[in-house]
Amino acid sequence: MTTTDIPEVLHFNPDGTGAGLYTEVIDLKEIGVLDVNRASNVEFNADTQQWEVFDFTGCRVFTDPARETCLLWERRFFNSPETSIPAIPNPKP
Repeated sequence: MTTTDIPEVLHFNPDGTGAGLYTEVIDLKEIGVLDVNRASNVEFNADTQQWEVFDFTGCRVFTDPARETCLLWERRFFNSPETSIPAIPNPKP
C-alpha cells in the first residue's frame, strides 16, 4: 500500500485557540498548555464490515472497508483549509 504524506495543520482562531489533529510531529506543548478534545472517532461496524468515521457530534461522515483509507480521509478533511471546524464543546466546568 502506498501512503501519501499529508501536512500537519493547525487552525488558529482570532482569540488564540487552535484546532487540528493531534500528532507527535508538532510538539504542541511548546506553544502552551494543552486542552485536548476528540474531534472524530474511527470505528469498525461489524454489521456492514466497514470502518466508519464519526465527527464529535456522533454523526457518521465517511465509511470505507479499509481503516487506513478512513484515517487518510480524516486527516485530509480536518487538515483542509476549506473545512470549517466548529468549536468542540468543552465538557469541563
